[in-house]
Amino acid sequence: MDNTFFSRFHPRVIDVLLRDHRFWFQLGKPTRTITFESTVIRNFMFVVRGSGMLSANGAEYPLTVGSVFYFPYRSKVRISYTSEEPMQFYSVHYDYKLIEWDGGSVICSDPQESHMPIPIVTQTTDIESFSRSMRQLYEQWHGKAADYEWQSRLMFLSLVNEVRRLYLQRNEGDLVRRAINKSMDYIRSRYTEPLEREELAEVASLSMSYFSIMFKKVAGCTPTQYITKVRLDKAKQLLQSSELTVSEVARQVGFQDPLYFARVFAQHAGMPPREYRKG
Repeated sequence: MDNTFFSRFHPRVIDVLLRDHRFWFQLGKPTRTITFESTVIRNFMFVVRGSGMLSANGAEYPLTVGSVFYFPYRSKVRISYTSEEPMQFYSVHYDYKLIEWDGGSVICSDPQESHMPIPIVTQTTDIESFSRSMRQLYEQWHGKAADYEWQSRLMFLSLVNEVRRLYLQRNEGDLVRRAINKSMDYIRSRYTEPLEREELAEVASLSMSYFSIMFKKVAGCTPTQYITKVRLDKAKQLLQSSELTVSEVARQVGFQDPLYFARVFAQHAGMPPREYRKG
């Protein structure tokens, strides 16, 4: 996420529209697909009814109620609806400058990017709240109160920030999942060694308490349970493919106490190690 972009992002709302069945007419005839060879207006949109598909520079994005999407600037875009009734969406036409304070002076520059540093399509988690905010922006813009431009800009910034927040939240989830997967790889490569929660949390670069919570959420079990599962799986392989004694197998997979190993093995496999080997 490019936080420097949003610290400089200074938008101007140009228009706020509700695109309904009238949008889906070209040359006086209804159509399911509209193509823009090169977008010349920046659009920020929110689907309130129906479903459809967005194609931007060859990439396809499904749209459903609650989808927030925008057209990359000066790009070939195709939008269509796949629902029985025409897809309905709010559309904010806007432009923006990048404003940066340098001591007592201001640097204002035109954006060079065709994309904002957020996904082209984002699915909102609270559709009702986002829909209400879009409706308020629409009503504010068309109400034309004395400060409507200022208020509209604030509302638009709030909507963009909500999409940014969702992106950060989901991206953080991906980072945490990768961190947990890294700790799981570490366990699988060092299962023969004593493994402590502090060590595993350090591998994942997470606090111990957060690591434990997220490990169970990602793996479906605690770190200790996962270590045991890995060790027992390796023990089963050794019991079936080697002539090592049960005590030797226990020590090779990380159990220092053969009796404890036999008890844990029996709980998980439903039979003692010797019987498992015979089977």
